[in-house]
Amino acid sequence: MAKKFRNMATSSEGTYIWTLDDESLKVCGNELNENPDERASHIQTLRDWVKQQPHITSRTDDHFLLRFLRVSKFSQLRAQEIIDSFWTIRCTPAKGFPDWFTNNDPADPMVQELLSMGIVFPLPGRDQLQRKVVVYRIGLRDATPQYISDMMKMSFITLDILLKDELNQIHGFINLFDLTEFGVSHMPYYTPDTVSKILRCWERAYPCRNKSMNYYNSPLILNALMVIFRRFMSENLQQRLFFHWSSLESLYQHVSPSLLPEEYGGDAGPVQNIIETWKDEVIKNREEIVQNSQYGVDENKRPVVKNPDKSGWGKMGSFRKLAVE
Repeated sequence: MAKKFRNMATSSEGTYIWTLDDESLKVCGNELNENPDERASHIQTLRDWVKQQPHITSRTDDHFLLRFLRVSKFSQLRAQEIIDSFWTIRCTPAKGFPDWFTNNDPADPMVQELLSMGIVFPLPGRDQLQRKVVVYRIGLRDATPQYISDMMKMSFITLDILLKDELNQIHGFINLFDLTEFGVSHMPYYTPDTVSKILRCWERAYPCRNKSMNYYNSPLILNALMVIFRRFMSENLQQRLFFHWSSLESLYQHVSPSLLPEEYGGDAGPVQNIIETWKDEVIKNREEIVQNSQYGVDENKRPVVKNPDKSGWGKMGSFRKLAVE
């Protein structure tokens, strides 16, 4: 049975008010092409496009649409492609992994167990450029058939909540991949198809400014895995990869010790305290996750275009490769 989506009408259309600091406004103008005098009209143009698409059922509130405009540097075409892909990866197995976005209610005991493990969590505070650091403990989950699904489920729950914060939309993320527990047993789950879909989600479907990817305590087998990942990465993202191996001094050049937990030689307190604080934050923002589960795409209603891109992504059934911001 086809999934039924909620009506797109929302009471928060046309209600956006700027509340951030002058420095963030400057970044919006210089880096994202955001003009305060034109912001509302850009949001309305994207909203009108979304409502005209027969296959997309989406949120249309100002704050939601604005994150897609920002990551697209206010290109309507890019924003359209990303928002289409954002919902497509949640519903269409051939183009994404719907399992990564189902059974993700923070009230679910299994999700709470994963939150308590601390597979993915943001660090408190921000760096000197107001970027948010997010930690991914890649090998923490046992290597089972659920390994990738659990990892990605927690990644997107985290991002959905963090993207509510305009500072994160504007200044972006520093990603810290801790591979301390990663081993040979995890490798078989990173098939080319799975890696391709992971990168599609990260680069093409989520409105995130990923400013750097830092790999810490990475074993030599990571070299083999990165060969697969690089096949599907944009050039821009490849230029933002930093490998610190087991060197904290190297890591500190990209992530300040003032932000890191004490287990990483930092000043932010025990990692478990940070994990528990984030778990409380996720539960407090449960509605954001539940709300997003009520929207998506219906591939049977997607308009057919002549000579579509083989990937089948994006606007009107086609997707041109986008450079990472």
